[in-house]
Amino acid sequence: MKTCIVSYGDYDYDGRLRGLYDVCAQLGEVVAFTRGSQSRENGHHVFQGSYFKFIQFAVSGMKKLGVVDLLLLDNRKSIIPGFMGKRYLKPQLVVLDCRELYIAKEVKHLAGKIGCLIEDAGVDRADCLIAANQDRAEFMKSSRNLRDLPLVYENLRRLNEGSSEDQLKAKESIQPLLKPDEIRIVSTGGCDPARLSLDMVAAMPHVGHPSRLYLVGPYTREEVNAVRHLISELELDGNVEIVGRLSQAELKYLLHNAHIGLVGYHQGDLNNKYCASGKIYEYLYEGLPVVTSCNPPLERLCSEGVGVSGTNYAEGINQVIENYDVYRACVLDFVRSHSIEENDQALATGLLHRFGQRQTSGDGV
Repeated sequence: MKTCIVSYGDYDYDGRLRGLYDVCAQLGEVVAFTRGSQSRENGHHVFQGSYFKFIQFAVSGMKKLGVVDLLLLDNRKSIIPGFMGKRYLKPQLVVLDCRELYIAKEVKHLAGKIGCLIEDAGVDRADCLIAANQDRAEFMKSSRNLRDLPLVYENLRRLNEGSSEDQLKAKESIQPLLKPDEIRIVSTGGCDPARLSLDMVAAMPHVGHPSRLYLVGPYTREEVNAVRHLISELELDGNVEIVGRLSQAELKYLLHNAHIGLVGYHQGDLNNKYCASGKIYEYLYEGLPVVTSCNPPLERLCSEGVGVSGTNYAEGINQVIENYDVYRACVLDFVRSHSIEENDQALATGLLHRFGQRQTSGDGV
């Protein structure tokens, strides 16, 4: 099979996009149009620039590409360029990955409402849908009155340490941030209050062991100022490190030298309530027990013994520290029993099945 992937995601930082690419590579030749800062192998075209220029870039590339078997549209920003390019590609199967779960009545701003309308149109016109976990798939089927349950592709992913040069640079970058004799706690939600960064910082005075919280990820000026204000107010200058965005190799090195991963999502909308966190899997595949907010998918994961889910981060962190060997052993068991390769293969098999159904019947979702 020949597949075309269209995504406005940044391939360098988007783990789900990289996973989808790997799945399609199992099916045969892949041509991709994505954002990114590094040139890729033949057939993977990367772009830097505005969304409207990306539409022109992707459609122009698809016009030159010719016929493909499968067109995979990654999230709502791929819908406009994807369906504009569809007439040139003439795919047998159009697949839309609905990785998010926003609905118009929950979105406050106009751009978000327009995005929901675009996604509705994409769902109606796609032949096959993908959801990021079972909760989302079941909600989509019932709320959109779909004939078939969307395929489920969990965000299982492992960080790539890169080349020897990447590893050396990562060590040189991260090692100075690590202090001896401390429990290292990592959140990759940046300083975003929607990712409960302020709650995590506020928990640090109540952790009963010498600890340091590393806040990893991009942030706005307002977000980082709010975190810094709280750090100052709680006198936590030696206990919280604002790291910013890291490469995969740098994050992998930090997690390899950390002890606990934090995950937090609010529950003010369906997308966050039924979160499909790739962050938690990055922690688990590096052997870290986790402490999470009490969203249903996170609660289910923690019920397997890999960490603590709840409303009080300090209590969760202390519980994990005090029973660390037990949680660590459960994490290693979890990793052994949840194969990234099998997760990828399940989606590849599902796509082939839907492709066969489409060829036989010509029906969509």
